[in-house]
Amino acid sequence: MTQLAVLPLLDVVREYADDPDLYDLLDLDGDERSWIRLLTTDDFELWLISWPPGARTDWHDHGTSAGAFTVLRGALVEHTFDGGLQLVDVEPGHSRAFAAGYTHDVRNDSDQPALSLHAYSPRLHTMTRYRFHGDRLEVLGVESAGEEW
Repeated sequence: MTQLAVLPLLDVVREYADDPDLYDLLDLDGDERSWIRLLTTDDFELWLISWPPGARTDWHDHGTSAGAFTVLRGALVEHTFDGGLQLVDVEPGHSRAFAAGYTHDVRNDSDQPALSLHAYSPRLHTMTRYRFHGDRLEVLGVESAGEEW
């Protein structure tokens, strides 16, 4: 199996983001974040996620998987921590990419729903959950594919 580097994952989400049918696959008016795995290959998997106002992932990483995402509709805010808290606004057409082990909390802080497309390589097997304490992250546990999502 070939592991895609972070930059090619950006190309993957940008390529698939042009599909107009994506906007009809999830209910954007729901009360909770929802997702669907769109594609699984030997090299990556692709997920579509809807974000109602106020939705967030909480702090997590993607285990041994690198990732990338792009916002299709609405806006998201990515919170990261590397010795200090950083906030990055991600608006429609903007993308983010990250290496394996990258920890973040993605949120929809707006009053409008959002839709985003995510790619991971290798496919997701685990996600580690964290609690943010302002000056550090505490590991809460590890979730496994097929059990928690």
